[in-house]
Amino acid sequence: MAEKPLSALMRLRTLRHLTQKELADALGVTENTVANWERGRAIPKLTPSQFKTLVKLLQIGLEDLPDDFGPQSGTQSDP
Repeated sequence: MAEKPLSALMRLRTLRHLTQKELADALGVTENTVANWERGRAIPKLTPSQFKTLVKLLQIGLEDLPDDFGPQSGTQSDP
């Protein structure tokens, strides 16, 4: 069974050695919410303050935020 591709948010989060809980706590959301963003099950709805916190934690510019936080679609098709 092939592994599912990592989401852009998960890649950025793990690159900064942050857990889902740490990111969730900093943004004032639940760990489950972050997990759902990473799985593409929910779309982030963040306040401007939360966006500022997110880009600061991930050490990226606003323009570097991925358009889609969920898993990246690959070339292989799922059944």
